Amino acid sequence: MEKKLFLGIADSDRYASVVLGDPSGKIIATSVGGSVNHHHWGMEQARANLTRLIGETVGLDNLAYLGGACFTYKADHAVAGRQVADLVAGVLDGTQVTVEEFARSSILGMQDNRCRLFLAGGQLGFAIFKNTMEQPVQLRKEVLMWNPALHLKARLLEILQTGGSQYQEEYFRVKSEIKGGKCICTMTQTLDQLAKEGCELALALAFDLAHSLVQLVMSLSVHFSRFDPMIGLYGQVLLGSSTVRSRVRHMLGLLFPECRIVDAPFAPAKGAYLSSIRARRLDFEQEVISDVFT
Repeated sequence: MEKKLFLGIADSDRYASVVLGDPSGKIIATSVGGSVNHHHWGMEQARANLTRLIGETVGLDNLAYLGGACFTYKADHAVAGRQVADLVAGVLDGTQVTVEEFARSSILGMQDNRCRLFLAGGQLGFAIFKNTMEQPVQLRKEVLMWNPALHLKARLLEILQTGGSQYQEEYFRVKSEIKGGKCICTMTQTLDQLAKEGCELALALAFDLAHSLVQLVMSLSVHFSRFDPMIGLYGQVLLGSSTVRSRVRHMLGLLFPECRIVDAPFAPAKGAYLSSIRARRLDFEQEVISDVFT
């Protein structure tokens, strides 16, 4: 039976994104679901999440057509190929399974002829840059030094707690939802709502987060051979808050007027998918995947 499908799975430790496509580079389906990192969630939960994701994208009845699957983990130092083999046993039997570095997958998923910069703002704030001919250059700020999500949580709760009676109900609602596991989504929505209401402290917080993210880009700009890179935005703080995202886009547009800025939530998964094709020594079509940032 001809192997016509290839799968890329990118894990952020909190959720996993999936891209399914054919050997030419054409994207067929995408999906987002629970994390497949068993270090965080345990092997049983990770395997259940993986099975659900595959069912939503490939379809459990179509696994015979799956020629390859590639995993990439944001915490790639913690997940080895052998551990992935344990994860996929009984789920992806008969499929060639590989593991790719997160930095390499993220850059590959932003397929473009120009220089590329991947900017992430979530549990970690980091940036990855690649010139057209060089290996990716990566700049990370360690989680204990600067964590966008942690910073957002601490400052947002402080704003609500000290904002008087008008924010008291909102304060308890946000705390309750954070305890219930809706942490970053709740915080970014609340931040945007406060900003729309004209809360100066919320605007200052959003701009502070945006400034820190833009500083990551500036730190890597010394490697730019030209100033028209593609910049991909990724991460729950950066993409979940329209206030933060708009400010980042505005600042980057002023600093690099010729750059192309795209939201790239599926870039790591797309890169992993393309790596799964390459692992089978097949050539995907450049023009097919040059503009697939959905």
